[in-house]
Amino acid sequence: MIKCLEETEEIAQITGFKNLRIDNAKEFVKKVRDKMPQKVWIQFFDASVVATWQHLFFAVLNAQLSFGNHRNISKSIEMETLLFASAQHQINKAIKKMGIKTDSINIAVVIVAKKTKQLSRALSIISRITDKEPDETVLEISDQKQEMILTKFEISQNEIEAVIKTENTRNAIRDVVLEKMSLLSTKS
Repeated sequence: MIKCLEETEEIAQITGFKNLRIDNAKEFVKKVRDKMPQKVWIQFFDASVVATWQHLFFAVLNAQLSFGNHRNISKSIEMETLLFASAQHQINKAIKKMGIKTDSINIAVVIVAKKTKQLSRALSIISRITDKEPDETVLEISDQKQEMILTKFEISQNEIEAVIKTENTRNAIRDVVLEKMSLLSTKS
Protein backbone atom coordinates (compact mmCIF):
# COMPACT_ATOMS: atom_id res chain seq x y z
CA MET A 1 0.00 0.00 0.00
CA ILE A 2 1.46 3.33 -1.05
CA LYS A 3 -0.04 6.54 0.34
CA CYS A 4 0.84 10.21 -0.03
CA LEU A 5 1.61 12.21 3.09
CA GLU A 6 0.47 15.64 1.97
CA GLU A 7 1.71 17.59 5.00
CA THR A 8 5.34 16.59 4.48
CA GLU A 9 5.20 15.90 0.74
CA GLU A 10 6.44 12.37 1.34
CA ILE A 11 5.24 8.94 0.31
CA ALA A 12 4.65 6.05 2.68
CA GLN A 13 4.76 2.40 1.73
CA ILE A 14 3.13 0.00 4.14
CA THR A 15 3.67 -3.68 3.54
CA GLY A 16 4.88 -6.81 5.26
CA PHE A 17 6.94 -9.95 5.01
CA LYS A 18 5.72 -13.44 5.83
CA ASN A 19 7.36 -16.53 7.30
CA LEU A 20 10.62 -14.96 8.40
CA ARG A 21 13.24 -16.29 10.70
CA ILE A 22 14.93 -13.46 12.56
CA ASP A 23 17.81 -14.64 14.74
CA ASN A 24 18.42 -11.24 16.36
CA ALA A 25 15.83 -8.47 15.97
CA LYS A 26 18.19 -5.61 16.90
CA GLU A 27 20.85 -6.78 14.45
CA PHE A 28 18.24 -7.25 11.73
CA VAL A 29 16.89 -3.70 12.15
CA LYS A 30 20.41 -2.24 12.27
CA LYS A 31 21.47 -4.15 9.16
CA VAL A 32 18.45 -2.90 7.20
CA ARG A 33 18.73 0.70 8.41
CA ASP A 34 22.47 0.80 7.63
CA LYS A 35 21.70 -0.04 3.99
CA MET A 36 18.82 2.43 3.59
CA PRO A 37 19.20 5.30 1.14
CA GLN A 38 19.57 8.75 2.66
CA LYS A 39 16.36 10.59 3.51
CA VAL A 40 14.43 7.33 3.84
CA TRP A 41 13.09 6.24 7.18
CA ILE A 42 11.78 2.86 8.10
CA GLN A 43 10.01 1.23 11.03
CA PHE A 44 9.24 -2.44 11.63
CA PHE A 45 6.32 -3.93 13.56
CA ASP A 46 5.34 -7.38 14.70
CA ALA A 47 2.54 -8.02 12.19
CA SER A 48 0.63 -10.22 14.65
CA VAL A 49 -0.71 -7.04 16.30
CA VAL A 50 -1.17 -4.81 13.25
CA ALA A 51 -4.82 -4.00 12.64
CA THR A 52 -4.66 -3.34 8.86
CA TRP A 53 -2.59 -0.91 6.82
CA GLN A 54 -4.77 1.93 8.14
CA HIS A 55 -3.44 1.25 11.64
CA LEU A 56 0.13 1.97 10.52
CA PHE A 57 -0.83 4.78 8.16
CA PHE A 58 -2.58 6.70 10.93
CA ALA A 59 0.36 6.03 13.25
CA VAL A 60 2.62 7.75 10.70
CA LEU A 61 0.22 10.68 10.33
CA ASN A 62 -0.05 11.10 14.12
CA ALA A 63 3.73 10.90 14.51
CA GLN A 64 4.25 13.56 11.87
CA LEU A 65 1.63 15.75 13.49
CA SER A 66 3.24 15.39 16.92
CA PHE A 67 6.62 16.41 15.47
CA GLY A 68 5.03 19.29 13.57
CA ASN A 69 3.39 20.54 16.78
CA HIS A 70 6.54 19.91 18.85
CA ARG A 71 4.61 17.49 21.07
CA ASN A 72 6.66 14.43 20.19
CA ILE A 73 7.66 12.02 22.93
CA SER A 74 10.64 10.47 21.18
CA LYS A 75 13.55 11.94 19.27
CA SER A 76 12.88 10.11 16.00
CA ILE A 77 9.89 9.92 13.70
CA GLU A 78 10.38 6.15 13.48
CA MET A 79 10.02 5.68 17.23
CA GLU A 80 7.17 8.16 17.40
CA THR A 81 5.35 6.06 14.80
CA LEU A 82 5.88 2.96 16.93
CA LEU A 83 4.58 4.81 19.99
CA PHE A 84 1.41 5.82 18.18
CA ALA A 85 0.90 2.41 16.59
CA SER A 86 1.14 0.79 20.01
CA ALA A 87 -0.90 3.54 21.74
CA GLN A 88 1.85 3.78 24.34
CA HIS A 89 3.72 6.71 25.89
CA GLN A 90 6.72 4.63 26.94
CA ILE A 91 9.21 3.39 24.39
CA ASN A 92 9.93 0.10 26.20
CA LYS A 93 6.22 -0.72 26.37
CA ALA A 94 5.78 0.19 22.71
CA ILE A 95 8.63 -2.09 21.67
CA LYS A 96 7.33 -4.91 23.84
CA LYS A 97 3.83 -4.52 22.40
CA MET A 98 4.52 -4.03 18.68
CA GLY A 99 8.25 -4.13 17.97
CA ILE A 100 9.76 -7.03 16.09
CA LYS A 101 11.33 -9.72 18.21
CA THR A 102 13.46 -12.75 17.60
CA ASP A 103 10.31 -14.88 17.48
CA SER A 104 8.46 -12.56 15.07
CA ILE A 105 7.47 -14.63 12.05
CA ASN A 106 5.51 -12.02 10.13
CA ILE A 107 6.60 -8.41 10.14
CA ALA A 108 5.01 -5.21 8.92
CA VAL A 109 7.08 -2.32 7.67
CA VAL A 110 6.55 1.36 7.01
CA ILE A 111 8.95 3.05 4.62
CA VAL A 112 8.75 6.81 4.13
CA ALA A 113 10.60 8.77 1.43
CA LYS A 114 10.24 11.74 -0.90
CA LYS A 115 10.32 9.69 -4.12
CA THR A 116 8.85 6.36 -5.22
CA LYS A 117 12.27 5.36 -6.53
CA GLN A 118 13.62 5.57 -2.95
CA LEU A 119 10.73 3.41 -1.72
CA SER A 120 11.45 0.80 -4.37
CA ARG A 121 15.13 0.72 -3.50
CA ALA A 122 14.40 0.41 0.23
CA LEU A 123 11.90 -2.38 -0.35
CA SER A 124 14.40 -4.17 -2.56
CA ILE A 125 17.01 -3.98 0.21
CA ILE A 126 14.60 -5.52 2.73
CA SER A 127 13.65 -8.27 0.25
CA ARG A 128 17.29 -9.08 -0.33
CA ILE A 129 18.09 -9.21 3.40
CA THR A 130 15.02 -11.32 4.25
CA ASP A 131 15.16 -13.38 1.07
CA LYS A 132 11.39 -12.81 0.85
CA GLU A 133 9.03 -10.82 -1.32
CA PRO A 134 6.65 -8.29 0.26
CA ASP A 135 3.29 -9.72 1.30
CA GLU A 136 0.55 -7.32 2.35
CA THR A 137 -1.65 -10.13 3.65
CA VAL A 138 0.21 -9.91 6.97
CA LEU A 139 -1.52 -6.55 7.50
CA GLU A 140 -5.01 -8.05 7.40
CA ILE A 141 -6.83 -9.11 10.55
CA SER A 142 -7.10 -12.88 10.51
CA ASP A 143 -8.89 -15.03 13.07
CA GLN A 144 -5.52 -15.74 14.71
CA LYS A 145 -4.54 -12.07 14.82
CA GLN A 146 -7.93 -10.96 16.08
CA GLU A 147 -7.42 -12.50 19.53
CA MET A 148 -3.85 -11.20 19.77
CA ILE A 149 -4.94 -7.64 18.94
CA LEU A 150 -7.84 -7.79 21.40
CA THR A 151 -5.45 -8.90 24.14
CA LYS A 152 -2.51 -6.57 23.39
CA PHE A 153 -4.72 -3.49 23.02
CA GLU A 154 -6.99 -4.51 25.92
CA ILE A 155 -10.11 -4.20 23.78
CA SER A 156 -13.30 -5.23 25.51
CA GLN A 157 -16.44 -6.64 23.92
CA ASN A 158 -18.24 -3.46 25.01
CA GLU A 159 -15.77 -1.34 23.02
CA ILE A 160 -16.34 -3.45 19.93
CA GLU A 161 -20.11 -3.28 20.31
CA ALA A 162 -19.91 0.51 20.69
CA VAL A 163 -18.25 0.96 17.29
CA ILE A 164 -19.59 -1.94 15.27
CA LYS A 165 -21.62 -0.64 12.34
CA THR A 166 -22.08 -3.88 10.45
CA GLU A 167 -21.50 -7.52 11.21
CA ASN A 168 -17.78 -6.98 10.56
CA THR A 169 -15.95 -7.44 13.86
CA ARG A 170 -12.54 -6.99 12.20
CA ASN A 171 -13.38 -3.46 11.09
CA ALA A 172 -14.65 -2.71 14.59
CA ILE A 173 -11.36 -3.94 16.07
CA ARG A 174 -9.41 -1.74 13.65
CA ASP A 175 -11.59 1.24 14.56
CA VAL A 176 -11.05 0.73 18.30
CA VAL A 177 -7.28 0.50 17.78
CA LEU A 178 -7.37 3.74 15.77
CA GLU A 179 -9.39 5.38 18.53
CA LYS A 180 -6.87 4.29 21.18
CA MET A 181 -4.08 5.74 19.02
CA SER A 182 -5.85 9.07 18.64
CA LEU A 183 -6.36 9.26 22.39
CA LEU A 184 -2.61 8.94 22.93
CA SER A 185 -1.98 12.53 21.88
CA THR A 186 -4.56 13.81 24.36
CA LYS A 187 -2.99 12.05 27.35
CA SER A 188 -0.34 13.86 29.32
